[in-house]
Amino acid sequence: MDEPDASRQQQQQRNGPAADARMHGVFTDAETGRLTYALSLSDSCLTVQRINSPSSPPASSEHLDLRDCLGSRAHRGEREDQSAYLCAYFYPYRRRWMASGPVRQRDERRFRLELNSDDNNDDEEDANLREAERWARAIRNNTARRPGNTHGVLFSEVRRPCGVMVLVNPQSGRGQAMALYNGHVQRMLTEADIPHKLVITEHPNHARDLVRNTDLTQWDALVILSGDGLLFEVVNGLMDRQDWEKAIQTPLGILPGGSGNALAASVHHYTR
Repeated sequence: MDEPDASRQQQQQRNGPAADARMHGVFTDAETGRLTYALSLSDSCLTVQRINSPSSPPASSEHLDLRDCLGSRAHRGEREDQSAYLCAYFYPYRRRWMASGPVRQRDERRFRLELNSDDNNDDEEDANLREAERWARAIRNNTARRPGNTHGVLFSEVRRPCGVMVLVNPQSGRGQAMALYNGHVQRMLTEADIPHKLVITEHPNHARDLVRNTDLTQWDALVILSGDGLLFEVVNGLMDRQDWEKAIQTPLGILPGGSGNALAASVHHYTR
């Protein structure tokens, strides 16, 4: 049997190993544009395979689980760059040195798309961006969601897109709560395309008073970045409301920002 030519091999690699893939495309690496990749997107994963020359053995495929994907976006290149760029943000479990178990670590994937490099005009630039946005939108739509009930613990599934209020006690965790927000939480909310309002508590029962009187219809969830104390304030504020039976059903997110974080540790234990 004859050896496949370069175009045929690229087509085979472009199709990828995922039989249920619904999208296929060819991208290059975002840094240099010298490495070529075939991307395949299915309902459950993004498959990435490097395209080699015909004389090289087929490269192995990497399957990125969409359950670990936080979000995806597309953007234009800078200045004279007619290309568009696709970014996807994954947080898979990985083992870390000196850690007691696997932890989620950030893995950003960036790809460059240029459908037709011969035509240097606005139409081609727009076409590149439209195609990159189509991929980003499909990745977001296909991102798998956690089941509503895990190991007997009931979760409230928040619709997407959504908006959240983030409450932070700047004194929690020996003053490290704001550093956690600035260094991690804010970036992750941006990557997930979740608009949010930051509230920094200023005195005891600030969160309780705020939650008791605020219009909860503005937010799909309340996120508490602190120790256990701020969470108790929020729950008490919800229970103080006249519409407490409805208010208490508001989804709450707990981000450990205190010293002990006993409640967050307990919730994590029962949901692993």
